[in-house]
Amino acid sequence: MNDSSGSNAMWGGRFAAGPDAIMEAINASIGFDRRLAAQDIEASRAHAAMLGATGIVSVSDAETIREGLLTVLSEIEAGAFPFSAALEDIHMNVESRLKALIGEPAG
Repeated sequence: MNDSSGSNAMWGGRFAAGPDAIMEAINASIGFDRRLAAQDIEASRAHAAMLGATGIVSVSDAETIREGLLTVLSEIEAGAFPFSAALEDIHMNVESRLKALIGEPAG
C-alpha cells in the first residue's frame, strides 16, 4: 500500500497508486496560492518559534528553521524559487525547499 510515486505528496503512502493526471491538475493550487507565500512563511516562522519556546524542538533547530524560511522567502521574492505543481500548494512547496536547504531540522 506504500506506492513511492505518491511519497512526496501530502497524502503519500496512503493509497496503492497515485492519482490520475487529471486529478493532479485539478488539485494543484500553486498557480493561485503562490501569492500567499509571505503569509505562509510568516505563519511557519511563528510556529517554529513556538516549537522552540515550548521545548518541542531545540531553540537552535527553531532558529535554523526560521532562518531557512527567510532564505526561502528571499528566493521567492527574487523569482528564483523552484515552484512545483506536483507539490500541490504553497505550503508543501515551501516545506520541500526548506528541507532541501536545512535538512533534518525541517522534519
